[in-house]
Amino acid sequence: MPQQDVERLREVSVRVFGNRYRAELMWALASAGERGVCLGDLAVTRNVPASVYQAPMRALVEAGLAERLPRTPGERRRWYRRSDNDALWQCLEGLLSCLADQSVPVRVG
Repeated sequence: MPQQDVERLREVSVRVFGNRYRAELMWALASAGERGVCLGDLAVTRNVPASVYQAPMRALVEAGLAERLPRTPGERRRWYRRSDNDALWQCLEGLLSCLADQSVPVRVG
C-alpha cells in the first residue's frame, strides 16, 4: 500500500476506530490469512515503532478478532493471526477497503 494510502487509512482509523493504527493492523491481519502478522515485521515495513500496534492488537485479541500464536522454539518474534470467523473477516475486509478509499473530512467546532 503506498504511503499516502497508509496515511489516509490512519486518518480514517482514528475517527472510526479511535486508534490511528487499528485499521492498518486489521488490514494486515485480513491480508495475512493463516500465516499471521508479526508486529515487528509490520512496523519495519511501515517505518513506525512496533509499540504503536501493541494496544490495538491487545484490543483485537480481547474482542476475539485476533489470536496470539504460540511461539515456535527458537523464534523470538511474536505472531498473531485473525480469528477463524471467515464471514466476519470478509465483512471487515470490505469495510477496510472502503475506508481506505475514503477521506474523512476533519470537522471543526
